[in-house]
Amino acid sequence: MIKSDLMNRKILLVMVLFFLLTGCGQQRQPDVEHFQGEVIATLQKPISQAVTDLVTDPPPPREETQPSPETSQTIPTNTSMSAFTPTVVDPLATSYPIGTEPTSVAPTPTAMAYPYQTPNPTPGVTEWQGVWNIWYQNTRGGYTPSELTVQVSGTSVTGLAKIDGIDFIFTGDIVAQTSQVEGEWETASDDGIFWWRMNSPDTFVGSRESRFGFCGNRATTVQPNPCREVPQD
Repeated sequence: MIKSDLMNRKILLVMVLFFLLTGCGQQRQPDVEHFQGEVIATLQKPISQAVTDLVTDPPPPREETQPSPETSQTIPTNTSMSAFTPTVVDPLATSYPIGTEPTSVAPTPTAMAYPYQTPNPTPGVTEWQGVWNIWYQNTRGGYTPSELTVQVSGTSVTGLAKIDGIDFIFTGDIVAQTSQVEGEWETASDDGIFWWRMNSPDTFVGSRESRFGFCGNRATTVQPNPCREVPQD
């Protein structure tokens, strides 16, 4: 469009010059020669003025032939943008996978710090094992003091003592769920049975042959009273 305007102006200028020259040629030669300088000046004035106007008149700013930014700007296609399209991932599916619920580590009622029922301790290794002061009743009714060393293995009890200079061996078993021991005793020339019952943490009462007294105290040398106790059938 701009080029067409410039071309039209040039054509118009050429036509003006053509008409001016044609008009000058139709005048009389002497007048033209006489006033050649004036005519020329007259002719040159509009020509130069037109040329000057043409030259001095700044042409309108030419628009860039390049496309406008709005039309020439290349917009990335979805293909280039797709490489940067984030993948939507459920954070709960990655951070907390299904199947690892807190219920798997929740304490159950059976994992209580304190049991529902604490049974009373029954005599065992710590109850019977050790050195005891004993009183062993003889057939005359008197009690002979001595020392008895007891060893416990599981529910088996073994005791060694020297009574009136005679070595005694006591072997027995702890009666289940009780504080009692029953078994047999023997010497080089004799044997029999015995029964004990622990009536306090450091004393026991009992008998041998279910007739004669047999008791002990591992804390002091004081004989338990009563000392004799026979098992109840």
